[in-house]
Parts: sequence; C-alpha cells; structure tokens
Amino acid sequence: MLFKKVLLFSSVILAFVSGDVNANQDQKDMISFGFVEENTRQERIDFKKTSISKDTIPTKWFWDFNEWNNSEGWVISEPVNGGISGGAIRFLVSPKDNKQRSSSWDYQVWGDNPGYEITSPKGLDIPAGKHNIVKMRVLNMSPETDGSISWKTKDTTETNSGTVRFTMKPDYHEWQEVTCYMDSSWTGTIDQIKINPAQMWMRGDIWIDWIKVTTGKPKPLLRRPDLHSKSIVPIISLPGIKQDDFQQAFDILDECLVTDIPMKGFNYPFLAPGGAYGQSWWQLDGSLNIAGAKWVNQKFVEDMMRGFAGVQAQNPDGRIDLWGGSPMRGTPANVSSLPRFFDAAFDVATRTKDRQLQELIHDTMKKYLAYWFSSVKRDSESGLITAVFEESFSDKSFGDKKAIPGILAPVDLNVAVAIGCYNTAKLAEYLGRKQDIPIYSGMFEELKQAINKHLWNKDKNAYYNYDVGDKKLKPRLICTTFDPMRLGIAPDEHIEKLIPTLVNPEIFNWGIRPLTSIAKTEPDFIEATGSYDGTAWFGDVWTMRNLQIIAGLEDAGKHALASELAWETVKMFNNNFSEYVVPSTGSGEGVERYGWTASQYITAIIEHLFGVKYNQIEGRLDIFPHIPQDFIGQTIAINNLVIPGGNDTRLNLTINSKNAKRTEIAIEITGELPKGSICVMVPESEGKKLRKMNGVKAGWVNIDKMENRKNYRAVSIPFQKSLKLVFE
Repeated sequence: MLFKKVLLFSSVILAFVSGDVNANQDQKDMISFGFVEENTRQERIDFKKTSISKDTIPTKWFWDFNEWNNSEGWVISEPVNGGISGGAIRFLVSPKDNKQRSSSWDYQVWGDNPGYEITSPKGLDIPAGKHNIVKMRVLNMSPETDGSISWKTKDTTETNSGTVRFTMKPDYHEWQEVTCYMDSSWTGTIDQIKINPAQMWMRGDIWIDWIKVTTGKPKPLLRRPDLHSKSIVPIISLPGIKQDDFQQAFDILDECLVTDIPMKGFNYPFLAPGGAYGQSWWQLDGSLNIAGAKWVNQKFVEDMMRGFAGVQAQNPDGRIDLWGGSPMRGTPANVSSLPRFFDAAFDVATRTKDRQLQELIHDTMKKYLAYWFSSVKRDSESGLITAVFEESFSDKSFGDKKAIPGILAPVDLNVAVAIGCYNTAKLAEYLGRKQDIPIYSGMFEELKQAINKHLWNKDKNAYYNYDVGDKKLKPRLICTTFDPMRLGIAPDEHIEKLIPTLVNPEIFNWGIRPLTSIAKTEPDFIEATGSYDGTAWFGDVWTMRNLQIIAGLEDAGKHALASELAWETVKMFNNNFSEYVVPSTGSGEGVERYGWTASQYITAIIEHLFGVKYNQIEGRLDIFPHIPQDFIGQTIAINNLVIPGGNDTRLNLTINSKNAKRTEIAIEITGELPKGSICVMVPESEGKKLRKMNGVKAGWVNIDKMENRKNYRAVSIPFQKSLKLVFE
C-alpha cells in the first residue's frame, strides 16, 4: 500500500512539473503543502528517481527506516547521538562527549578520528562475487566528504575483513545518492557491514534515508596523468648524473600520484608526499611537488590548482588546510602550513593560457592571504605573521603540543607570505586587476619592513625568529636566516653581512654538503636518522631549505654561490631521493622515495643549473645558466624539455663552458614556435659580453632590468628555431 501511494504521489508531482493544466486543485494544494520551495522541480524529480521498491532487492539487503523508531536491526553507536527521524538515520556530527575540540592546535591538525559507526544486523549472507555496490541516499549538512564501509565475512566474524572509502558532496542541501564500490575489495560471504559516514566529526548533521546492497558496473577508472614516460621526460647531460637517475625522480612523482578521487574534498588527481605518508593531499607537499611536475604535464598541475581552490572554498576563513585529514575543514581555525602554495600557484598561472584558471588562482591566492593577514595569524603590534606547527620549521616550539598559536613569528613563514603578496600583486598586474596591485604591493612592503625591523639582529648580523609575546628574538641560528634574500626583502648591507655566515663550513656545512637546517654551532644540533620523528629539522639537510636559499642567492645577484649550492644539492640527492640527509655522512634517511625531494631535484637542475623558466603571459623564455666550477671545460645539455602552451613545443639547450672566460649557448626550438622572445642572461660580474650570434659578430644588447634581479646582463631575441650565442 505504501509503495502504491508513492507511485500515485510521483504521478502527481510529474503532472505538476510538466505544467499539466488538468491537474486538479486538490493535487496542487497537496504539492504546495511542504514541497513548494526553491529547487522544487529538481527535488520532485529526485523524489521519483530515488523511490525504491523492495520487490527488486532482497529485503534483508535493503533498509529504508520508514517505521517509527525502527532501526531495522542496525546498531547506532551511542556517541553519534542520532536515531531514526523522519524515515532516516540521523547522525549528529558533533558528538556531545567531546569537549576539547579545537582547543589545541594539535587537535586542529590531527583530531581524534573517533570512527563512530552504525552496524548492520549479522547473518546477511551476501555473496560478495555477485554484489559489488553498497548504495545510500544521504543528506549531508556537514563539511564531511569521505566516509567508509567495513565488513566481516562468515569466516571472520570477529574482525573486520577490510575497508572501502566512499565520497559525497559536502554541505549539500539536497538528497544525494552515494555509491561505495566494493568491487574486488570484498570476497567470500559477507556476514555484516559497518558504515562510518564521517571522518572529521566537527559540525553539521548527516541523514541516511536508505541503504541497499546491489550490483552494478565496477568503479570507473580514471585515466592516469602521465608524469614519467620517456616521451615527456627531458634528456640531460650533466657530469656524474645519469639519465636513469633523472628519470627516477619523475618515476617517484608518478608513485606519489593519487587518482582515486574525490579524496578528502580534493576533486582532481594530486601528488601525495610519498612513502609511508599515504594517499592524502597536503598543501606543502603538493605545492612543492608541482614544481617538478609542471615540466612534464601542465594540464595536471592546472587541475591541482582547481583542487586546492575546491578544498579552500569549504573554509570560511580562506585557509588551505595543512592536509586532507584536518578535522577543522568547514570551520575557522588556527593552523595551516608553510605556504609554498604561492610559488606553485604563480608558476602555474604564468605558464597557462587559460584565463579563467588564472582568475581562479588569483582569487585563491587572495583568500589565502586574507587568512594569513587576519587577526588570528598577524600580530597587530609588530605586523609579523605568526605560526604554529608546520607553518614554520626548525624552531624549538616545532611540534610542541603546548605551543600557543599567535606567539612565534618565524623568518621562513614571513618571507613565504611576503612572496605570496608579491606574486599576487604581479598576477593582478598581468590580469589587469588594477585595484589589487597597490593593495598587495603594499602588503609586501609592510611585511618587508616588519621583517627587517623585528627579525634582524644587528649584533649577530642574522635574521632570527621572534617571540611577539616577550618581544624578543629567539636565540637559535636557523638556515632560514638566508630566506630574506628573496625578492630584495633583505637590503644589500644585510646580505653582505650574511654571506660570511653562509660560506663558513663550520656553521652551515658550506662546501661539504648542502646546508644544514640549523647551525652546527647550536648546542642542540643533532643528526637524525631512521624514520621521521620531527627531529630531522634540527640539523639534517633538506631540499626544501636549500632550494629556497638558492633562489634567494640568485635574487641577490650572488650567482656563483647559487651555482655551487645548486650543484651540491643535486649531487647530494642524486639517486638518493630520501626525505632528508645526515650532514656528516650523506646517508639518506626518512622516506626513501620522497616526493618533494625528487621534485626539487628536478627543479634544481632545470630552473637553477640550466636556468630555464617560461612565462606564457609575458611571452618570454628565460635562460640563465648557473655554471659551477665543476662544469668549467664541460658541455652540459638538456633536450626535449616541454614548453607549455604550444603544439608539442620542446627546448633543446646546450651550454659549453670552454673555460672561465668563454661560454657558448646553443638553443633549438622544435614543434610550434611560441610568440614572444628568448631572454638569455649571464652574470654581469663575470665580465662576459655577447661576441657572436649565429656565427656573426654581435654587440651587446641590454634589455630592461627585471624586478628583483641583480648582477646580470641579458639579451632578448625573438623566438626562432635555432640560435647560437657566444659570450666572452
């Protein structure tokens, strides 16, 4: 009888939505009572589509919870505080027994993953080989995006036999059908299933209208983005570096690739950290992994930007969470992570032709800066940005669960946010958003002044982290002291005072291996080995720290030093893509095949040693080789390097440093020739001049000075298929 009533009511609804003028007034009144609201047309259609007949499914594998206070044998765990309401199981996502939520940064990062479940009756006797889908009709009024289903078989009734994840739209004010593809994940005869509809358990409610076990097509497989095929990986020739070693870095990026999406709110394939860190997305790792991946698959990194914009959109404060498992998604919070996103976002935006994506990236950058400049993160007196946990590295409070947000103003974070301001202003200029240019340029200048006023120690000639509560510098010399060389943040006089500290092997290991994370002269300097436990930031060598300093040296015009550090970093991590390295022995520790190590190794070779960068918006291909002493008298080359935006445009670049006084550069472009120019640069301090161009004597042509570039000479030449330059 109930099913017949549903069919009758469905026909009434269809008459109404089709505009049937013969529908009588009683029918119209019936529909208007409680059903005529916004989106009523779609709701009525959805109602018809989701009306389920028990005649088509064995009764014991279909539950609709339509009887008053009848859970149909399902057990609802007490902490859920739910029950049967209006023909659905209701979950109160904020359990009443958890009183310490969001009271500490530690909880804001990790939560407690309570795993509250509802459990089906036993004795289901589901033949797994014939039924591969668990489907539910869900109303999700929470920021939750991922749930899971686990099961027990007749052979293992005491323990779970496995778990499969399902996804749903967050904060969605309409019923949605959710499908969990069991496929080959479960086998045998299923005795019982459990459903965990949430992971974060922070706010909002979830209702399940019905549950059914059924069969259908297996989960569609997403085509895997190519990050490592030999057709797209550049071919390099560097002394002591094998092509197989270079290829391996791209293979590791492919190992980090996650295509089982949506994943924790991220709706596009992404790069996870790698190794034991699992399948989740992380802002810092993802951003650093983009740096290398962009050289082989521009479309993929563009989609990662869309993914970041999507997870950010869930947060009302513009925050991008530290990682996908953050329990604070959908609410204001105090914790993000060191925002290398600003570098990655700017790179992707300037390399794409997609104007809509550029606008999206710019808006995402603006929202993220709004978080960092909010009163939650910015100290009103000093004007500095404060940090907690992985928003900064190598400070004593790193990882201290008793740390209080809003106290530590670190060098690395403030420089990273300043870079974000600079990049946002620059992208605004490219996009013609004139009103944004002075805003973000002004924010950059404000941070620049605050960094130099409060973080510079004039007695020790170095930048130190700052305690905004005690209003004093923290007494630990960290390699982040060199970060303000980026973008001219540090004035020239500060840079000159920093250099002796940089090149002293007794302090940061210069000339032995890449720079240590803190000074070897610090009393608590340690060399961490084994699995990561946080202590490796207090002594060991990381690519993330060294690449930032290399970029700063280049910005400061210290090109010879940048060359040597880039080469030391490449050699150290070549065929040793570990998470970090012990400075005294060079032993790789932590995760063995770590994503950002591989990515930054790629970046160090392409963007720093060969000095290749591409800006599609400006139509400019930069080539600024940084030649270390080991390359003098050698020929190095990179071939088949993808230049985005064209029809299979590739760069072949050969650099022959016959001696310290002469450099020959050969450039070949295959495929579609881009519009714009090739800008070739050499350090001005080397005293070299352009002597020949394509075999013909040439005079020096200086182009306009570029922002935040020092100590260089440059020549700008329209794109052409081949070009040979001799500097002497």
